[in-house]
Amino acid sequence: MADQSVLQTLRLNYLFSERYSFPVNWKYFESTIPYAMIRLICKGQATFVIDDRVYRLEKDDVVYIPQGCKLACEAHSDDFTFISIRFTAAFPSSDIDMWSKLVGYDMKIQCKDPQILYYFNCIIREKDSSKQGKFLLLRGYLELILAYLIDSSEQSGTPTIRTPRSVPQENKSNNRVQWIADYMISHYDKSLSIEELSKMANMSSATLRRLFKQHTGKTPSDFLLELRMAVAAKRIVETDERISDIAYKVGIQDPNYFTRVFKKNFGVTPYTYRERVKGL
Repeated sequence: MADQSVLQTLRLNYLFSERYSFPVNWKYFESTIPYAMIRLICKGQATFVIDDRVYRLEKDDVVYIPQGCKLACEAHSDDFTFISIRFTAAFPSSDIDMWSKLVGYDMKIQCKDPQILYYFNCIIREKDSSKQGKFLLLRGYLELILAYLIDSSEQSGTPTIRTPRSVPQENKSNNRVQWIADYMISHYDKSLSIEELSKMANMSSATLRRLFKQHTGKTPSDFLLELRMAVAAKRIVETDERISDIAYKVGIQDPNYFTRVFKKNFGVTPYTYRERVKGL
């Protein structure tokens, strides 16, 4: 069973969603996916290959596609239609792709709950809304869908849920380290040195580095950089801002360095990422 304390630390980053329709024999050739996806089959049949595992899909099947996997698709009926939702776990507390550890790699279920099907359609309806609270709604619907997937996986009795590594008790009680992590999340666009953060936490730089890595699985600098990349990825998808402007807004002054780090984190350049997420 998934550790509830780990579930509570996860912060989802909704990226993009769309409804797609394709003719029979449509093919999506194998590519590495730089984000996580959930797809609901609305009509028709198809085959999805996820890291060499083959899934035959039909109406009301829901498939979870983990970040970093290789995906290939082929439609077997005319007017093959699916809803695709893309997201990342932007600020995980330990591993990079925490959702994959919770709901399992390569997961398919037949959705029998009309409420969950309704949530998929709500996401498509709300994604182009001009409401101020749009992204809270989108993230909320996404969380409900993911909760359903986790619960369905547990009820099936299949060994798809992986237990995340535990956080040492020493760090669970260390509120100063958590406070520093929260401060970094709120000030990711600022220049934050380890010396400055150590003074805030009233501990030495070496102690902060050690406790921070035990608490989050990352060094403070790696945590901050991953945080900036997650925010940047969101801006790349949600806006038409120039990549260099987005780099400045997340606290990185050198656009070339930003591009190198982004590609290291997501597997593609910022420009390719924008094209892929807004395309298929």
